[in-house]
Amino acid sequence: MKLICLGLKTENIITIMYKFKQKTYSEGDKRVFIDFICKLEGYKTRCKNLHWAAPKKNIHVYLDEFLDVISDYQDGLAEGYMGILGKMGPLDINGIGCNASNAMIFIEEVIEETKKFYGLIPEGTEFKGITSEAETFIQNCQKYHYLFGLCEVQ
Repeated sequence: MKLICLGLKTENIITIMYKFKQKTYSEGDKRVFIDFICKLEGYKTRCKNLHWAAPKKNIHVYLDEFLDVISDYQDGLAEGYMGILGKMGPLDINGIGCNASNAMIFIEEVIEETKKFYGLIPEGTEFKGITSEAETFIQNCQKYHYLFGLCEVQ
């Protein structure tokens, strides 16, 4: 309201509001997210491979469920990243391999790497949703660590 009283046109108010919201981020900030999204892509492949190679039905089913958890988290993280840091390119995401040979080794690696990523998330208010989603993903991983432990995984 005060801006209009000063004689500013509506399009100038929109420009001022847009510039106020803009913030620049380093390539390092962006790389933290891209690298972890690439790890999640690799984890999806390993999870599916372990699912197909499962020795028993119960771990087979849990791995399939956990694949959905990883996929949903990766999608939300990627979209949150783009909402803050800008659109990623069509060649930015390439899965980083995971060599875990059973479900327990796999879930322990996912938990460890997610905790490392969590520690690298920038502190700004705009990243609080991503931080919260990472916490939820870690909690889901802990749940599946427990469930995988109830199964024969080798």
